[in-house]
Amino acid sequence: MAVRKFLLISIDCLRYDALSRTNPRLDTPKFDVLTRDYELADRFFVAAPATRPSHTSLFTGLYPFEHGLFGQTYLKMFHGVTDLMHLLQRHGFEVSGHSERPDVFRFLDYEPFIGPMDPQARNQCLGSIEPALDMLEKSGDAPQLRFFHFWYTHGGYGLNGIELDPGLRELVRNGRAQEALRYYYAAVVQVLEFRVVEILKRIDLSEWAVFLFGDHGEGFDPEVMAHGDQQIHQNVARVPLLTHLPVDGWRLPEGTLSMIDLFPTICDLSQIDGGYRGYGRSLVNSKSRHGRWVLTELDSLYGGPGFLHPGNLETEHHRVTSRIAIDEKTLERNPQGRRQWSISDGDVLFRYDETSGEYVLREMTTGRDLDCDDPTLFRARYQALLDGTAYGDLRTQDETDDEKAVLVQRLRDLGYL
Repeated sequence: MAVRKFLLISIDCLRYDALSRTNPRLDTPKFDVLTRDYELADRFFVAAPATRPSHTSLFTGLYPFEHGLFGQTYLKMFHGVTDLMHLLQRHGFEVSGHSERPDVFRFLDYEPFIGPMDPQARNQCLGSIEPALDMLEKSGDAPQLRFFHFWYTHGGYGLNGIELDPGLRELVRNGRAQEALRYYYAAVVQVLEFRVVEILKRIDLSEWAVFLFGDHGEGFDPEVMAHGDQQIHQNVARVPLLTHLPVDGWRLPEGTLSMIDLFPTICDLSQIDGGYRGYGRSLVNSKSRHGRWVLTELDSLYGGPGFLHPGNLETEHHRVTSRIAIDEKTLERNPQGRRQWSISDGDVLFRYDETSGEYVLREMTTGRDLDCDDPTLFRARYQALLDGTAYGDLRTQDETDDEKAVLVQRLRDLGYL
């Protein structure tokens, strides 16, 4: 029997250790009771360490190199990519998204479905979730997909207007990361215990499939303080996934899972054929995923820090003339920008920087760097993903001269030119 109700809850910057199951210091008793029967994935990885490309991978089941949103400041997706919201709407589902930062989805194909959490609030993080809850209750038995996106755990961690001395970055740099993390954990508790709880209380688990996850983590490490620090880090790439499926006897597959798995899972449960040909694997199939390698991609070559300010996000849609151009003028290159990727099997993470050629092999659980005299095996795994994609024809779209030059340089870095 097909599942007809789906709830997706995305918490920006949710680290793997930001749940009481993985960190007993977090005090979230109401949330813990409501999710006690949910499955927890301990090897779940995002496809990108930034909000826009990560959510695009969620809604398409594709890696960034496949859907076209290579990084946070890329403006549009490739044409012709199927996204979950349009797909389910075409099959009769009520579809809506409610975000504490809806403008971050500007210019993306699924943008029309995502509005503010509270239309009356000036600051969405301080607004009410009652309008969204009313919508849930009034929907009744209708087939539906509901998406909630919480932003309070992002960047400021609720610290706006509070001056710290020393600041969080300085605390981490001076070896006081646990002290800095207290502020972040406080924001997580606020979201889980006082906002997410109110949503989960209204869900009948016999009818709803529920997915709660981080769109990426947060560093709090001397190497990477925040997810936007131009580096893929294990604290950023690995996030929690809490899942409930209304399927008798179902268990979450063991092994390595990815954000791209949620799209085929929802298609599988709803019995909708979305024509999917990506690398994602439905979680309905509980077969072990041990030995699987998954990809995380970072690209900050354009725009630079702070590019997604209201002025740019309020640009009229017709002026966005390519994925990296406004009014046919290519975005400025970011002098500190880089293109980087990592692959992980859950035990180790290999990271390669195509801009500098630097690489590292790291133990996931401890963060300890391992010897890696020859990166050839890992680069070959990455290249196999590029070569094996069923969406390679999309990559020729919308390419400016700058993008073509970047691709040529990418191939040179990989030793193919």
